[in-house]
Amino acid sequence: MIKKQSDFVRSILVLTSGTVLAQAIGYLISPILTRIYSTEEMGDLGVYLRAVGFIAALATARYEMSLPLPKNDTHSFLLYRISLKIAVFMLLACSLIGAIYLTTQPFSLNQLLFVVLTLLSAGFMILINLGTNWSIRKKQFRMISISKMLNSTISNGLRWWFGILNMGSLGLLYASLIGFVVSSFSFLKDFGRLNKEFHHLKSKRKSAVLIKEYRQFPLVSLPHVLLDLGRDLLIATLIISFFSKDIFGSFNHSYTILKLPLVVIGTSIGQVFFNKCSEMVNNGERIDLLLAKTLKLLLVLAILPFAVIFFFGENLFSFIFSEAWAESGYFSEIMAVWLLFNFLNSPVSSIPMILNRQKEYFILGLISTLMQLIGFGVLPLVIGTEKDDFIFILWIVSISQAIYLIFITLITVYYAKLGVKKMR
Repeated sequence: MIKKQSDFVRSILVLTSGTVLAQAIGYLISPILTRIYSTEEMGDLGVYLRAVGFIAALATARYEMSLPLPKNDTHSFLLYRISLKIAVFMLLACSLIGAIYLTTQPFSLNQLLFVVLTLLSAGFMILINLGTNWSIRKKQFRMISISKMLNSTISNGLRWWFGILNMGSLGLLYASLIGFVVSSFSFLKDFGRLNKEFHHLKSKRKSAVLIKEYRQFPLVSLPHVLLDLGRDLLIATLIISFFSKDIFGSFNHSYTILKLPLVVIGTSIGQVFFNKCSEMVNNGERIDLLLAKTLKLLLVLAILPFAVIFFFGENLFSFIFSEAWAESGYFSEIMAVWLLFNFLNSPVSSIPMILNRQKEYFILGLISTLMQLIGFGVLPLVIGTEKDDFIFILWIVSISQAIYLIFITLITVYYAKLGVKKMR
């Protein structure tokens, strides 16, 4: 037991150290970038990143998340190949949709570049996601850390350089794409090695069996993830439509900063948690105690930074990012409690997949999405579309989401105690 706990903590430290270094680069250069780029330009980056995330999740039908689960590597690598094949067809379909959209609009070079850069970035993000989940399976946490550090170093360095060259929003997008490309190299190299090792695996029968065995990922997990990512993309569109790109830029920057504990620590803990829980379930062990321990650790790590943001967000943002971002700091104060509970839930979000509870969590996610879309899509029609109206709406959404996330945390603990749901 002591050895298992030691391995768990060591794995977290390996991933966290790499993630912290990677994100530290981004957040250290952020005060420079906010003095180079306007809130509107940063808003363009926010929309682009949300679109990339949505397409990357859609393209693999979420089969990449199944890679750590099979008991043997041959089945897992077959799922790797299946995911890649699905991704190719889905990216071609998205490209066709993008082409049709562009033909219906007056020609705009910026729009064309936005679509092309988004599709290319999604392609490389898919490679990163697949490589990351295979590395989680093989406990190659160092490879994941290196990929994250390369992405952060390259993309943020180029964002600064392109900003100096006054390239505007496109500079932010070019830098992000190059970061994705470079950070995918190690995973591509590893896939090439694996493809040679498993070159004999070409069984259509086994592939069909695996597709059926892990059908919960495209049938339940995929709609859940698309619901979350589609919601974020739709919220961006709603805020820009009802209010302004400037307000969305401030909102998105605040949201990104509040995600810092999740990105720096929570993601690493979540990846190790997923690996450990998968092993424990395969061995018939209980996971509720590990879940409780993980939630306590997350709360201890998060309570202080979120409390500081809640009380001093506006002053901190003004000092760190310049006076132009004071409004974003005020938004962070409003959202602090909401994002605190989001931080507690996100690292253990693999629980539904591990316990076969995707359907239940899809319903829970649907309720959360409807609450947010009503807030940002319906309330402006009732309350108004001025800046003060947005602030009032943000308070309503934040408080309601915090209460709902507390409920979801309790549900997660309950399901963990019940164990794996038997499939009919």
